[in-house]
Amino acid sequence: MKRDVLFLCQFFYPEYNSSATLPFDTARYLAQRGYSVGALCGYPKEYSAGGQVPIREAKDGVSIRRLRYMQLSRRSRLGRLINYFSFTLSVLLHLFEIRNYRAVIVYSNPPVLPIAAILANKLFKTKIIFVSYDVYPEVAYASGSLTAGGAIARLMRCINRALFRRVCAVVALTDEMREFLLRNRPELSADRTVTIPNWAHEAPVEGAADARRKLGYAEDDFVVSYFGNLGVCQDETALIQAMELLKDQPHIKFMVAGHGSKLPDVRQAAEHLPNVKLCGFLTGEDFDRAVAASSCGIVSLERGLMGMCAPSKYYSYLQARLPVLAVVEKDSYIAAELREKRAGLSSDVGDGRQLAQNILTLYQSPEMCGKMSENALMLYTGRYAKSIGLARYAALFEDIFPSAD
Repeated sequence: MKRDVLFLCQFFYPEYNSSATLPFDTARYLAQRGYSVGALCGYPKEYSAGGQVPIREAKDGVSIRRLRYMQLSRRSRLGRLINYFSFTLSVLLHLFEIRNYRAVIVYSNPPVLPIAAILANKLFKTKIIFVSYDVYPEVAYASGSLTAGGAIARLMRCINRALFRRVCAVVALTDEMREFLLRNRPELSADRTVTIPNWAHEAPVEGAADARRKLGYAEDDFVVSYFGNLGVCQDETALIQAMELLKDQPHIKFMVAGHGSKLPDVRQAAEHLPNVKLCGFLTGEDFDRAVAASSCGIVSLERGLMGMCAPSKYYSYLQARLPVLAVVEKDSYIAAELREKRAGLSSDVGDGRQLAQNILTLYQSPEMCGKMSENALMLYTGRYAKSIGLARYAALFEDIFPSAD
């Protein structure tokens, strides 16, 4: 007898990046609800705490099978491509493991991975649920990672045509992304798409005073934080300009904790700025402590990416009661949501002066900052809480596997 659903994703438990924790949260929730659940994923390396993990493991009701593949540095385009194709090839070599499942839930990263789900559907009649974290190949065009006429872009378009003809459901992270997909994927119908946002880690927030003391900040410092990826999809110019403009403000401090291809530019600028602390990529208690020490959080996206991606750090900031300083296009859902809910301030892409002014506004208006902090948590608990997202996945699977099925 076939099991219910296989999670097909490059990252999974015990890795600590959101691309691993979100699928694992979903998988174990479905297992708790009585579904038989498995995962076919990559062997941990980049986002691992170290140590050996078994190739096969049962964790919280989820049967995990880990595949070894070539893992190079993701800082270069070539390294990312080799990782994508190496993992996908490893999955294809284990394709017959998918035949034991009635459905496969496959993620958009890496963008060539859906090939395996398409073949499983064709060979074994496996149902496909596709989760779109990023919209390929358009997000790669907009960020300058790919050209539309290249062989890899043509391959991605071919995969998309086959995928969207065969899926039984597509999960978009935002309504903005859902609308983008419906406009640009003629094979896809509205009744096969659903919006299910990502959620945050939801760790208890340490006391701000204790966290600041441990990180070397004064109690009256205003700590402006940037966490997560600083890569081709993020705007680093506004961040660097704001840090330089506010360098003479003695109590405004910047904390940058992340990684990515644009981090060297920030590191170079920070060498001459006394108000900037670089912490590297933080996880676990270190990340939770850095969030607790923060006064507000910066999220940014490059121009031209509306509807193509959704930054996971946005949800982490809201859950931690941090007013959000968004460097995004004026018409983006984040800018509109922050205005509507009064949970932060936004500035246009590349506008470091306005970002600096927004930081000053929050610093000089403690009452406004406190109210935005309350509103941020209210926005998270009312729209993005883990319980809300998981309930939506449960409803989706009830539609896919009705009781009579």
